[in-house]
Amino acid sequence: MHNLNISNELRQIAKGEVLSDDWSRKFYSVDASHYSLSPEAIICVKDVHDISEICKKVYSKDISITARGAGTGLLGQSLTSGILLDFTKYMNKIIELEEDHVILQPGIVKAVLDRELKKINKILPVDPSSSNYCTLGGMIANNSSGIHALGYGSTIDFLEQIQVVYSDGEVNLLSPSKISSLRKNNNDYYKIRKLLKLLSEDVLGLVKLKYPKVTKNSCGYRLDSVIKDNIFNPQKIFAASESTLGLISQARFRILDAPIYKYIVVVGFYDVLEAVKHVPRILKYSPSALELLDSSVIDYENRFLKNNQYVAGKWYKGGSLLLIEFSGDIQRNVDTNFSNCKNELCEYGEIIETSFDNTSTERIWNSRRSALSNVMKITIGSRKPIGLIEDTVVKPNDLFDFLQFLILLYRKYKMDYVLYGHAGNGNIHTRPLIDITDPVQSAKMMQLANEVFTRVFSLSGTISGEHGDGLGRVDYISRMYGQEVTNIFKTVKTLFDPTNIMNPGKKVSPF
Repeated sequence: MHNLNISNELRQIAKGEVLSDDWSRKFYSVDASHYSLSPEAIICVKDVHDISEICKKVYSKDISITARGAGTGLLGQSLTSGILLDFTKYMNKIIELEEDHVILQPGIVKAVLDRELKKINKILPVDPSSSNYCTLGGMIANNSSGIHALGYGSTIDFLEQIQVVYSDGEVNLLSPSKISSLRKNNNDYYKIRKLLKLLSEDVLGLVKLKYPKVTKNSCGYRLDSVIKDNIFNPQKIFAASESTLGLISQARFRILDAPIYKYIVVVGFYDVLEAVKHVPRILKYSPSALELLDSSVIDYENRFLKNNQYVAGKWYKGGSLLLIEFSGDIQRNVDTNFSNCKNELCEYGEIIETSFDNTSTERIWNSRRSALSNVMKITIGSRKPIGLIEDTVVKPNDLFDFLQFLILLYRKYKMDYVLYGHAGNGNIHTRPLIDITDPVQSAKMMQLANEVFTRVFSLSGTISGEHGDGLGRVDYISRMYGQEVTNIFKTVKTLFDPTNIMNPGKKVSPF
């Protein structure tokens, strides 16, 4: 039963609009996943004080609270039956833009930030496929990566500072500091001192042993990034946390100069296994991006072909493409790596296109970015592409064997599928086409996931490279890390959110 009393109480304290009508609650009950949860109320928050006062109110009522950006999460990360805070309407500004950093509010869309950075020839190189509409807050929550993660890293690698509001309304500014210089008796540092104490040598040893041995990860809490070279980075525990520890009201990111030179080569192969077989060979030449598009995507989405003439001939029917970028500021180095790689690949595939100008390279990357949105539109009868195993990562040297195993599984379960991804990181986005309303097909999906994840665990990979866990994968986290690490996750959750009201049911299974 919808609780109107809490909505009326929130209207008395919130600066932003409080929405509790049926249409608004229905609108916010869905995101880019196939899950649905109807919130009690939605608040378009205006500033950090607004967030703090709302947190105090829901904390006193023991009602859950969840942050939402553009709703592009693929596993129900921002869905809740409690209070939902929408950051996109008001908290979408750039606060400060300097030579080496930008400070911004979490509701700003990545493409809007990119346009401002381009004016001063700068980049925040994390570029998920949903950049045209996803927000920076959501990117922190999922530890988003994207096409250029191979050359630059993920969101967590650029996050320098955050302003965070805890469940009880307390506001803290978290940034790196030397472990030896932390002020031991300052109440502002209570939570992070407890976090630092938790991360003992024994715990860090366990983390090193149990964490995946891959270059991308957004599964569980990123304890492996909090301490490095005697520097404590408490802000990084919030990357990939899906707002389960606190609400970020402001963030500072490191930014870079845009590379002067950028070359791309598109290579066609007979099939996807032939394509990924050459990934380790390509990585010797230090590409900044190495992307895979399989015919399972291209064949289903004819609009992709109509808009992009370089996908042609035999590569349309049954083939696979690798899109490889080399970039940097020293032309000789970029040219050498590009030429040597292209010449070697001529022996194994067909060079479909090369690009050296910004217009052509952007056209190619826009085509790659459209893969996710095109896949999401596919419907064959009652079957749709369903995400659960869509974000696995294995070491690039294991990618051929893993995909061979995966394709055989699809045949075993008689499932059609789509497949593409960030081949250079070993990060594959694949979805079977099923009717989730059919109990038999849903059961097969769970059996498939169990076998896929078991293989990923055996290869020291991760079940989520950049899309997070949400409602879909939370129950698999303990299997990936083991019970000891999972218990540490629960301790972290309790430390920052003792009453379990911050986006409950995500990252840590319900208490």
